[in-house]
Amino acid sequence: RRRRTTTTTRRDDGVDQIDDTMTDAASTTTTTTGALGALGRVKESAQHVLGQQRPMSEILDVSTYARPLSFGDATSRMQKNLNYFRINYLVFMMCVLTTFILFNPSSMVVFGGVSAAWAYVFSVRQEPLKLGDRELSHRETIMGMSALSAFVIFMLTSAGTVLFSGMGVALLAIGAHSAARVPDDLFIEDANDNKGFFSFLEPPARNGHVSSGTV
Repeated sequence: RRRRTTTTTRRDDGVDQIDDTMTDAASTTTTTTGALGALGRVKESAQHVLGQQRPMSEILDVSTYARPLSFGDATSRMQKNLNYFRINYLVFMMCVLTTFILFNPSSMVVFGGVSAAWAYVFSVRQEPLKLGDRELSHRETIMGMSALSAFVIFMLTSAGTVLFSGMGVALLAIGAHSAARVPDDLFIEDANDNKGFFSFLEPPARNGHVSSGTV
């Protein structure tokens, strides 16, 4: 649908000039629809990742905690628990980082921009990234985004100090939990081991199509 707009302006010689223009009302609707579609894809990706969390009862079950018998026993537990509880650990880390960022408002803009870039690349953008004529794989996209994010955070701003502090606290807590939690009763899926730690970032299937990229 098109809308007609008439504008009257007075020139220097005192003559009124009438500008008769046509505005495309459909363009506003298209922009709104595109924005809502992007937000929907971000929500879908977030639900896909968060849906892979393990029940909190498995994390907080005190009967499954025991002191490691040796350093090798501790590292074995950490490897299994990091794979099994990876989404829970990442959510916990994001909560700790968010707390640190809220106490350092100047870094909110930096992390907000970086987060928006990741959301655009992995949720909003439909076409795969290309370098020249070469299409980048899922692994290459993650590596490129990680390198770019690290450059912006640590080289261009002072937000890296906040990030290091928050990650230090989060990793200390995650390391303590993963070393103390006995994983004997956990079902460790071999398929997840083969796909890699960051396989949860692969987008959910849309219209029957599953992404073939692996991490």
